Amino acid sequence: MRGNLSTELVVKAPAHEIWGAISSPQTPHLILTLLPNLFEKIEIVKGHGGVGSILHVVLSKGSPEPREWMEEFVEINNEKKLKRIRMIQGGFLDLGFNFYENVFEITEIDECSCIYKSSVIYEADDNKFSASAPLVSAASAWGIPYAIANHIMERKDM
Repeated sequence: MRGNLSTELVVKAPAHEIWGAISSPQTPHLILTLLPNLFEKIEIVKGHGGVGSILHVVLSKGSPEPREWMEEFVEINNEKKLKRIRMIQGGFLDLGFNFYENVFEITEIDECSCIYKSSVIYEADDNKFSASAPLVSAASAWGIPYAIANHIMERKDM
């Protein structure tokens, strides 16, 4: 079973500002600051926040499973404004998934607005997927884009 879930958010901010926030090597720290109730820890264990960097992510107590995993930044494409983050250990992989990836894309609408698309791409054996399927939702990829968009919008209002 292979699947793809996506959400889109229209943001009243230039594409380059939103892209700057999600492509920055400081993004893990920003996310931890913006969503302290969701994340207990986001630690870069290898690299400096660019392609090849590996993060250890732990959700806050009380969050639904999976709560802990390792992920790798596998693509940060400045031209396409696209970032791929692949789960490489723990998390959904411990729940029977063979592949789990978050993809963030920014598409310019005009000079003052853009579309922030967040997708989850996954693959699992059919017999294992049925038990874990309810855990995968587009909402699981929604929190980070929403928080970053709000952060950019609040800075613009200052």
